[in-house]
Amino acid sequence: MTETPLDPRIGLLASGRHYAYPQGHAAEPVIGTREEVEAALGLRIAAPASKPARSPGGRAKDAPAPLRRFRVVVRFEYPAWDLHEGIAYEGIEAVSRAEANAIVRRRARDDGHLGVGQGRAWLTATEEE
Repeated sequence: MTETPLDPRIGLLASGRHYAYPQGHAAEPVIGTREEVEAALGLRIAAPASKPARSPGGRAKDAPAPLRRFRVVVRFEYPAWDLHEGIAYEGIEAVSRAEANAIVRRRARDDGHLGVGQGRAWLTATEEE
């Protein structure tokens, strides 16, 4: 497959991206793929924005996943006398249980609960209704 030669107004950066100055050298350059730069110069008709692909669940693949509410309990290997039931963090909004656990782990570390002397910590996230 032979590729058509570049327009003389288009340059190639060391990173492999293309650039051009469609409004002259006094304006900002357009940097991007060859197709994007050619479209900015008017050499190519820009492709119409296609519909986002859908996942089997019916949600667009690029759409962010909906946030769910979790209750995360932090339990310790060697708890203090008042922490045998663990520390509960209510209303954590996250996409998944793993993300909820990561949020609570950061909060517990900032609160000083994941310090020295309590041993390992286990985090259990359950989805709230």
